[in-house]
Order: sequence, then structure tokens, then C-alpha cells
Amino acid sequence: RALFDSEQFAESAFRFDQALSAGARKELLKEAALAYLKAGDAGSAESRYSGYLEQNPDDKEARLAYGRVLAKAGKHTEALNAFGMATEHATHEDCLIMAELFFQKNLLVQAEHWYRESARKEDGITPRPLLGLLRVKLATGDESSAEALVLAIEKSNPGTIEGSGLSGEAAELLRKRRGSDYSERGLSPGEMTISELASALLSVASSPATEEPVVSRGPKTSPAGPLEPSDEPQPQPTEPIPGPAEDGLSLADAFASPVREEPDHLEQGRAAFVTGNYTSALLSARKAIKDNPESSDAWRLSSQSHFQLGEVREAEMTILEAIRHNPDDLQTYMEYLRIARETLPGPRYLNELEKAHERFPDSTEILWQLARRYHLVERMPVTAGILYRKLIEKAPKGSAIGQQAEMELIKIQNL
Repeated sequence: RALFDSEQFAESAFRFDQALSAGARKELLKEAALAYLKAGDAGSAESRYSGYLEQNPDDKEARLAYGRVLAKAGKHTEALNAFGMATEHATHEDCLIMAELFFQKNLLVQAEHWYRESARKEDGITPRPLLGLLRVKLATGDESSAEALVLAIEKSNPGTIEGSGLSGEAAELLRKRRGSDYSERGLSPGEMTISELASALLSVASSPATEEPVVSRGPKTSPAGPLEPSDEPQPQPTEPIPGPAEDGLSLADAFASPVREEPDHLEQGRAAFVTGNYTSALLSARKAIKDNPESSDAWRLSSQSHFQLGEVREAEMTILEAIRHNPDDLQTYMEYLRIARETLPGPRYLNELEKAHERFPDSTEILWQLARRYHLVERMPVTAGILYRKLIEKAPKGSAIGQQAEMELIKIQNL
């Protein structure tokens, strides 16, 4: 220990091993692992942590340290298993590692969850979890959420997306969704970088308010009218969904059109959610539901906010409403399964997984969860093996989830 304190880590690790060989208590393996880790010998650290955890399986901090070592060694599945046994103690960095590993395996629902957890646990908001969420939303084709994230990131950390590897996709997204806005302002979006594209939308958030304090369409108080409860019907909501309302479906318009009479509560809620302000996100979601009770996205945002606030029962009720209004959306159903795992007893949760598989037979993510449930919880290897084989057939050749299913099938066959 004196050697460790004097930063002679290699010698310290050697002495710890000597003591263990002489019959010292096995708890010393943890100190030996840390010494090897400090000395840069990750392989020896891994074996010491493994030995220590066999004797001390409830040491969550050691379990997380073991997960970090495994992740650096490229043993992604083993790392996720280690992290999964101590998630309640995971730091924001641990959550970020888990998110990245799940993303590499193309398990996007899990990746999104851990990116959000990383942002929630972090002191302040840094770009890394938000960039991860953006990567997930681009991968799933959720353009509305991706646009909101692009603007949220560029507003809080200008220039961040440029060097992230996402600049091309993000720029194309804004050009596609906001092309008319750029044209109206005389801009050429094809020649602009992602930072310039985002800045053009964000910069008008303050300038119209300062340059034109009185709006041209009526009295100064009229834009705020719909924000206050009123028994009198407003002219716009009573009309059959006008075309221009489609322009209000993004965070960018919330900045670009401060004089619009009806705020986009859904996008405001999404912006609050990605920055970790879940209470504000919930309030905005409720307003969005009041605007349109049939909006599945609004119910889903409400559920996500409840879940992050620890209100699991409310999260379950609202995600079921989201499914009722959009029963064919896979991502919404995956959200429900994540919540159901927390609220339902084992047999009912398994039944929900079976129903989900029947509803979405081509979903490899649901098939993976069902196979894992039979394998690890129900202890039914034959059924799990059948499901793993089915998953291997459905998964794209060479995909991470297909390879993982092959590994799990080998484990079952070797039992």
C-alpha cells in the first residue's frame, strides 16, 4: 500500500500478488486490480476483479470498475453484463459507456435510455449525451426529435456538431425540413455548414422580439391569448387543420416565429426533455395533449417525463394512451415494454413480450428481449434456443444483434 501511495503501481501490484500467494484474504484482489489498472496492465486488472467479485458479488463499485475494464478490452457483452448488475450506482460516464455499447449492438432503445441517464446524472449539460441521442434519432428516422436535438446542441454548445461525424446528416436534415425558411430569408442552405444552418434559425429567436416589440396582426396581447385558460373558442383551433400549422412542428419554429399565436408545446417539451428538465417537459406535454388529445407523440413525451421523474405508474398509463392513438409504432411499444418491466409481475411481463412479438414479428429487438427472458429469467434454454435461431435468420448478416444471438446460442448448446 505504501508503494501504491507513492505511485509505484507495478511494484505495488506485484507485492499484492505475493501477499495473496502467501494466503492473504481475497479482499486484497480488489486493491491488486486497481494497482494493475494504474500500472497500465488491464488484462491483469480484469482477472483480479473477476476473482474478487466471485467472493464479493455485492460490491457494486468493483462491479462497475470491472465493467469499465471489460469495455476498454473490447469485451462489450461482458461489460454490459457487469454494468447491468450495478446500474443503480452507475456514474454518468458509466451510463455513457453503456449507451455507446448498446448503440454499437444496434439496440437503439437501450442506447437512448442510457444516453438520457448519462445526461440526467451529469453536473450540467455537456454535448456527449446529446450527440448520442442525436445519433439514435438519426438512425431511427425520428426527424422531428433529431431536428430539436440539433438546435438544442447548437444553442448550448455552438459548433459541437461540426466535429462529431454527424454534421453531414444533421445539415441535410435541416435543409430538408427547413428549406423554405432559409429561402424566405434569402439564404442558400446548400452552401452553409451545420453550425450556420442552425445559427440562422436560432438567431431570430431574440431579434424579432427586440426589433418589433409590437406585432403587426392586432394588439400586443393577442399572441399570448391561447396561453391562458378561456371558455371562448379561438378562431384558429376551430378551423379544419390549416396547412401552415405543419410549419409549427419543430423546435426551430419556436425560435423562428415568436409571434405565432399558438406555441408548439410538443417541441418545447422535447427541448426541455433532452436537456434534463423533465418537470418542464411534462408540463409542455400536458399542454400538447390539451391541444390535441389524439397526439400519440404528446402522450409518449408525457410517459417519458413521468418515467424520468420516477412516476412509473403514471408513465405506464400514459404510454398505453400513446399506443392507443398509434398502435403500429414500434418505438412507442418498446417504450411500453421498458416500463412494463418495472411495473408488471414476471408472468404478465412475459405475456406482454409474447404479444409484442406477435404484433411486430419482424422486430429483432423484441425477439432479442423475448429470447433473453426465456434464457436468463425463465430458465427455458430450449425455447430460448429456438428464438435465438429465429433471430439469427431475421437479423441482417453481420449485424451486432445477430452475432450476439449466435454467441448466446453457443452458450446454450454447451450447457
